[in-house]
Amino acid sequence: MSVDPSVHNIAFVGAANQLGMTGNQRSLVASIGTLCIAAAILATGSLGDRLGRKKIMQAGLLLAVIAGVVTSLAQNTAMFAAGRVIGGIGYAASFGLSFALLRAVAPDEAQMSRAVAQWLALQTVGVVVLGLLGGYLAGVGWRVAYLLPSAIAALAFLFCLRNVPEARADNLGPFDTLGLVLIAVGLVCTLDGVSASASAGWGNPKVLIPLAIGVFVLLAFALYEMQLQHPAFPIRLFRDPEMSAAALSGIAFNIGNAVVVLQLSLLWQYLYRYHPFKVSLGLTPLSLASVVGATWVGSLLARGVPNRTLIPAGLFTVAASIAWMAFAWESTPYYFFLVPLLLAGVGMMFAQTPAARVFVSKSPPDLVGALGSSRTFFGQVGFALGLALSSSFLYGLFSPELHSQLVRAGAAPGDLSQVSGIVQSYVSVGSAKAFNPQFAYQVLTKAVDSYVFSYRIMMLALAALIALLGTVVCWQLPGRKSRA
Repeated sequence: MSVDPSVHNIAFVGAANQLGMTGNQRSLVASIGTLCIAAAILATGSLGDRLGRKKIMQAGLLLAVIAGVVTSLAQNTAMFAAGRVIGGIGYAASFGLSFALLRAVAPDEAQMSRAVAQWLALQTVGVVVLGLLGGYLAGVGWRVAYLLPSAIAALAFLFCLRNVPEARADNLGPFDTLGLVLIAVGLVCTLDGVSASASAGWGNPKVLIPLAIGVFVLLAFALYEMQLQHPAFPIRLFRDPEMSAAALSGIAFNIGNAVVVLQLSLLWQYLYRYHPFKVSLGLTPLSLASVVGATWVGSLLARGVPNRTLIPAGLFTVAASIAWMAFAWESTPYYFFLVPLLLAGVGMMFAQTPAARVFVSKSPPDLVGALGSSRTFFGQVGFALGLALSSSFLYGLFSPELHSQLVRAGAAPGDLSQVSGIVQSYVSVGSAKAFNPQFAYQVLTKAVDSYVFSYRIMMLALAALIALLGTVVCWQLPGRKSRA
């Protein structure tokens, strides 16, 4: 699941171009896998508590294998989207329950901090190596690249058959079908509305209607779960300030992760014309710094440094890194991004590792699967929000700014109808030869200026949001050392 978004963010541009996706389709399909992870994560966690966490994890791995094959063989947008949906469900089961199984693998509470840090560091090492391979394969062809996560899932399935212990809950109430349906519907509708804002605008019914439905259903879910003796999602546990702060920090740092990975990938490919492998190579410092950050923060946690110091420091560092990256220009050299990438990698682990430890250590024995998966649930909510908010900010600003610049430059009303086609042609094939050369040059010159302007405002806005969430987390966390 860690490699898949790395591959997807790079390979999706080629897939969308070849399959002829429209702007609306690109916005939805780009994030549909993340939506499905968020929607399925609690259900798969609850199933794991009942049927066996290892068993459901392995079922998820098999779905991930199927998903990569379907996606790579896609002949149209619908088939591509179906592959991403299957993958989302598979990753929800495999990744969420791999985290929940940490307690079975490392039951000693004294070793939990280092176990969580090692779990995060090892997957990050995998992203470094396999992310580069994915970038190389994306350069060969997007269909080949989407097979990489399937190959990893197949190997993981075989490895886990013998090397991972089974674990399940002993005393559970009835399966909370209604609650799990409500959370899935509410979350998908809410995030679908946010995603649609990138192309439709915030005032469009395509945005407002699913948002209203989603918020209403999520409120109904919360009220319903509060009344149950055996809820699928134990909301009462989040009255604990450390649990609520850990959930919020999971959303916050994943917003930052999505913004950095997606928007740098797009900036480097659209404006700087980086080859897909070069994009992967360029993001490598982020992953390497994450390995260092996970090891460092694991040591600090073992020495008793409080969460109130570590988590906000991580979020503020991520926010500062994104603000730094906001000041890139149309031809900024790569070394400009190196320091903020390193800082962002360390900051993400400072936020992620203590929060993950809270979820493992404070989960009741019979709800390890549900609570462990909920940590991934909050992360996927954040990642989906990061994708949707950054895209809606960027494209919501880009088109009006480009139109305004062309009008100020004296473009004729008739010519303005060709702007979208010129930009799309350049994005797809790297040129706009089918259009009037003089006007196409003017459009592309203004498009670069408009993209840089929109990118800068978007990055600063998202940095401010993450800093605000970091402030809230700092306020929530107790001043004493964590006893988690």
